[in-house]
Amino acid sequence: MRLRIFIHCVARRLLFTRGMKPPSSFRSTALSAGAWVIAAMALASCSDPPSPTFDVVIHVDGDPGQPLSGATLIRDNRDVAATDATGNARLIIRGTEGMSFDYMIRCPIDYESPTKPVTVVLRTMVDKNRPPEYPVACAPQIRRVVVALRADGGQNLPVIYLKQRVAITDASGAATVLLNMRPGDQFELGLDTSAKGYERLRPQNPIQAFHVNPKDEVIPWNAKFTLEQGVVHHAAVRRGPTPL
Repeated sequence: MRLRIFIHCVARRLLFTRGMKPPSSFRSTALSAGAWVIAAMALASCSDPPSPTFDVVIHVDGDPGQPLSGATLIRDNRDVAATDATGNARLIIRGTEGMSFDYMIRCPIDYESPTKPVTVVLRTMVDKNRPPEYPVACAPQIRRVVVALRADGGQNLPVIYLKQRVAITDASGAATVLLNMRPGDQFELGLDTSAKGYERLRPQNPIQAFHVNPKDEVIPWNAKFTLEQGVVHHAAVRRGPTPL
């Protein structure tokens, strides 16, 4: 049916171009070699008008409220856009209202990419200055963990992580340790009491385990030391009759 309509359209244009009146009805029109050139020129005006375009914004955050730049939008296995410093990627999509398109999101390094696509549905905008926005989250895979240590009675003690000194308590027994860890990881910190002068501290070389949550956080560690009392040796008392 569409082919017959196209032939009808082209034939009428050819007849008008040559100054001929088209017959009241016809079934086919023989075209000369030159007429095919004119037919090709007439093709554009006989084809359907182009589909309209729709504006869409995909917004990517790392943590909630933290816009993430450098996230790549992928459609049909092709990179089509990337988020800017505001976390936005603006798309201009050609189609008709109600059509849907899937976009995969590839997050930057150290961020977890979603496993499911974002489905964009074309809708007519009520406010042309506010295109539809689709939110996406790229969860950070590196977390900042701050351990705030308070060692009561443990002044000037080295803080140990993976057999390395990472801090030392001050005169009040306080120290701060900053580590970059992955969510779900576990780690241990220790206080080294092996130096000379700390033999009587109890406990000796305490260790504390920690778990990394899926967020940046400050974790308190309160350690308490006591000083072991020295052993008092008394002289033996001789019992029996007192010699004269």
